[in-house]
Amino acid sequence: MAKTSKAEAVPNARVLGEGVAAVYLPVDALKPNPRNPRIHGAEVTRLAKTILRTTWGAPVIAQASTLRIIGGHGRLEAAKLILAGVEVDGILRGGSDHRFDRGAPGPALVPVRLVDVSDAEAEAMTLADNATALQGRDDASLAVEMATRSFERGAPLMADMGYGADDLDRMVRAAGDAVLAATQGNAGDESKSTEPQLGGLQYRIVVECDGEGHQGELLERLEAEGLRCKPLMS
Repeated sequence: MAKTSKAEAVPNARVLGEGVAAVYLPVDALKPNPRNPRIHGAEVTRLAKTILRTTWGAPVIAQASTLRIIGGHGRLEAAKLILAGVEVDGILRGGSDHRFDRGAPGPALVPVRLVDVSDAEAEAMTLADNATALQGRDDASLAVEMATRSFERGAPLMADMGYGADDLDRMVRAAGDAVLAATQGNAGDESKSTEPQLGGLQYRIVVECDGEGHQGELLERLEAEGLRCKPLMS
């Protein structure tokens, strides 16, 4: 007798496509891991708004034998909010008939990647999904460029993701401060001894340029006057 998998026993479970190891499952079929170390709060509402403004992205990862979530607890919470209805730009969106994915066979179904792993392996994967040591870092200049390439500064979609106008300005300032700190830390003893100092302080002026050409023009002019300059980009 053929063995029935957990996913096959769930009503409305549908395979995404031929050869694709993922299915559409009802939100209520998935089980959060009570030991998940990631704590979610107000950001879930912002995630729900982002999903409604765009579409569902990566599938939820779940253990095949139990349907317990490995990765995607926040997305599941956002999905529940969407099914209850979320106000986006003054309009109530979502609801029980919402389709999370444009290719979903029916409403209230989310794409799920099922993996056949033990309980210990599932928890290791959850820890890895949340581990900062396994994640990269954002390049502030590239993040700002991407956030402003197709959207106005302060656009609601960007603000929900933490890339509002004030957020972008903070990223640029932090990147500039980091470059300055690295420049100071890498300076040799000889350069340190010739820096204008008073009581251990160093004095600098940061000039905002209109573009790369303007920056090069100012750099050339100041160096011609005998000033030591370091071009920065952030």
